[in-house]
Amino acid sequence: MKNRTLFLSFFGVQILILLVAISFVTFYTWFTSRNAFYRQWFRELRLQSELVSTLLPDDNNTLDKNAVQRLFTRISHAESHRFTLVLPDGKVIGDTQADPDHLDLHNDRPEVRDAIQNGRGFQRRYSASLGMMMLYLAERMPQHGPLQAVIRVAVPEQTLMRELNESNRYIIMLVIVVFLGALVVSYWSSLRIIGPVSDFQQGLQRLGQGEFSCRLSIPDVPHLSTLARSINQTAERIEHFIKALDEERNLRTLILANMARGVCAIDQTRIVRDINQSAKRMLGLGNSETVTGVRISELVRHPGLLNLIDSSETHADPIEREMTFGLEQEMLLNVRATPLADMQGQRVGTLILLNDLTLFRKLETVRQDFVANVSHELRTPVTSIKGFAETLLDGAKNDPAACERFLKIIVRQASQLESIIHDLLELSRLEDGSAALDKQHIALQTIVMGAVELCQHSAREKKVGLAVFCQKEVEVVVQPGLIEQALVNLIDNAIKYGVTEANRRVEISASCVDHMALFSVRDFGNGIPKNHLDRIFERFYRVDKGRSREMGGTGLGLAIVKHIAMVHNGTVSVSSESGSGSIFTIQLPV
Repeated sequence: MKNRTLFLSFFGVQILILLVAISFVTFYTWFTSRNAFYRQWFRELRLQSELVSTLLPDDNNTLDKNAVQRLFTRISHAESHRFTLVLPDGKVIGDTQADPDHLDLHNDRPEVRDAIQNGRGFQRRYSASLGMMMLYLAERMPQHGPLQAVIRVAVPEQTLMRELNESNRYIIMLVIVVFLGALVVSYWSSLRIIGPVSDFQQGLQRLGQGEFSCRLSIPDVPHLSTLARSINQTAERIEHFIKALDEERNLRTLILANMARGVCAIDQTRIVRDINQSAKRMLGLGNSETVTGVRISELVRHPGLLNLIDSSETHADPIEREMTFGLEQEMLLNVRATPLADMQGQRVGTLILLNDLTLFRKLETVRQDFVANVSHELRTPVTSIKGFAETLLDGAKNDPAACERFLKIIVRQASQLESIIHDLLELSRLEDGSAALDKQHIALQTIVMGAVELCQHSAREKKVGLAVFCQKEVEVVVQPGLIEQALVNLIDNAIKYGVTEANRRVEISASCVDHMALFSVRDFGNGIPKNHLDRIFERFYRVDKGRSREMGGTGLGLAIVKHIAMVHNGTVSVSSESGSGSIFTIQLPV
């Protein structure tokens, strides 16, 4: 449809110009040829009138009517024109097509009057005697001297029009041929131009829609081919430029998306222009896509953040503060606001950087607790050993009973100190990866029964029953000694802290579910409060510190279990309810 409209617009203008030009040329040709034809006839009539005037008999400047009539009769047989001889008084004495005696006076005829007055007269008028349009030429005889008569020549206009119409037919035929030829040439040239122009239009529309891989075909028309090559070169440069911009944008997007830090850019009206996923998570915006284009005060209603932005807008240097975000899960963030400037150094917005300090502060707290706990754990036995040794030196060594009792206490405290040091070394070995893992195919039952056997003695002393539930003929690839040690730690803890007078029973189970080996130790004691579950596997973390030390625990058993599971690419978890006991589970890939 567009091609047709374009063709009609282009071709229609050419047809209009062609019609106007041919019409003008045709009219000019017709007008000039008509005038030339009339002039030619005027010359011919003048020559004939002069010829007839020379043939008229003249005796002493008088005209003999009979002689004139005889001459006009002869002329009528040889010539189709009408000749009339009029005397000065208007009387007709000779006529080739009518009887002179029956004709009226002709001195009132316009051409006769013009001839008498001016020597020659020419008129186109209707002839009442002949009943048709005639052309009249009248000449005075003679041209100089006394007037003798007026010779008039007349020819029917239709005779002249027949010749003129014949000429006009040839002109019309020629005009039609020229017009048709010009029409064909114009149509062909229009198609030759409109085809490439239409292709240009479609190609440029595709380029305008972003299809920069589109290339225009090269037409045969020289100037259009040059234009097409220029457009293709421009499209190629734009395509390369767009690809470079897309690659740069994608790289920037990937960098921002994978940054641990949150990044948020706002303009001077505080509308969010760009934000990465980490910033959305830290600010509690989820995965919403309708973040950009919205004021930050509508997204985050945090007074501290908005106050920081206010302060940044009045300072040229970066400003940073620590803030707490989140209701369900509290996060500690370091927020830094930096001015954004354009190439001319004019401020166009603010860049907000967010750094999550929650884990860092938690690790710092754990480190501080660890230092405090390890210091306390080591100081207790050392203080006891030093105190009882000083007591012995002060004279208690002379009392055999007191000396023996003090020495047993020193030995027990030294054993506690040795256990702590041993567990610390074991834990360090597991953490730094120096522990060699000699993995073997071994049955679950073998590992579980080995750990139960090692704990039987302490279980009998505490009068605790050990119940074992284990799948047979199921093997795992593990370091048997480490897994056995982890199970011993869990069973020993259950015996020490997970039994009550009403239920002195511990269940140990092992099974394979979904290609995962599960080792579980369940007790039926008082359970672990929920506020302790997140930190239960930390070093020296105790739920009941006094009772743990009385039982001889080092506070490192569960931490060792956790790292044994980790070196096997597994996990350890705990579930507990107050008054219902606890379940510790080790999951290892088969």
